[in-house]
Amino acid sequence: MPFIYLLSKDQDGGSGILKMKPGEVDGEALQVTAPDGMTFSVMTTDEQGNLYLVAEDRDMEAVTRNEDVVCPTEHCEVWRVSPSGEVAAKLDISEYVKQEVFSPRMIAVAGNGDIYLSTQVDGTAVLAFDAEGNFLNKISYDYKVYTLRTAMGRGRDGKVYAVLWNYKDDTSVIVRLDGGRISGDTTSFILDGDGGCYEFVCPGRDCDLVIFGGEGILGYDLGSGNIKWKVLAGELPFSTEGLYPMAALADGRVLFLDRDNNKLHYVPAAQQ
Repeated sequence: MPFIYLLSKDQDGGSGILKMKPGEVDGEALQVTAPDGMTFSVMTTDEQGNLYLVAEDRDMEAVTRNEDVVCPTEHCEVWRVSPSGEVAAKLDISEYVKQEVFSPRMIAVAGNGDIYLSTQVDGTAVLAFDAEGNFLNKISYDYKVYTLRTAMGRGRDGKVYAVLWNYKDDTSVIVRLDGGRISGDTTSFILDGDGGCYEFVCPGRDCDLVIFGGEGILGYDLGSGNIKWKVLAGELPFSTEGLYPMAALADGRVLFLDRDNNKLHYVPAAQQ
């Protein structure tokens, strides 16, 4: 039986994890809570179903750095949690994250266990760590051309991919990330003529990547470099305006969380 894991927050600002079965109204709160003064911000899973959570400062203050106003977190950890709620590791990466403009906004885990954190909204920087929390590389791109406020996630091949959006001409580039390379990326794929701004990436059943955003949801084939199928936003059972966290289920469906209406939406991760 597959389970759904959701980050939860209480009225006092504390955060934890809610575990529930598809179709359930109420779930089980795992015995995993963020330390005092910290909160869980983003979460993902690896190929074995383990959870990876980012714990950061609950209250962050804006500061001026090199004439720019930034809002970093002073303390940051990546927690690896088993599906049953056992905390297997707490990786302290504060030394690297506090130097960034913002705290982590996205997290992805590659098939080999490498951890990728996108830490900026206006600009493109990804911090790469190995499975033990050792720093591998900072992967950066020209913030005047691309912005990584769109999508990052694991593909069907176990590699992590980022969608870089060129806001000047509305084109998108899919970049395969490799934390062990000084150069940062290994291969780029163009979303020819697409022009969409996308937010989430997950593996598909009949395609390498499923990418979701305001334009809808598409299946992308890396071998041919083409969009294999696409469902326009108007054909989805919910509005794509706003933030809809996405995850792939083991049975081949894609799950969207409608936070405005507290609903879960299921969409096939393959062309029907």
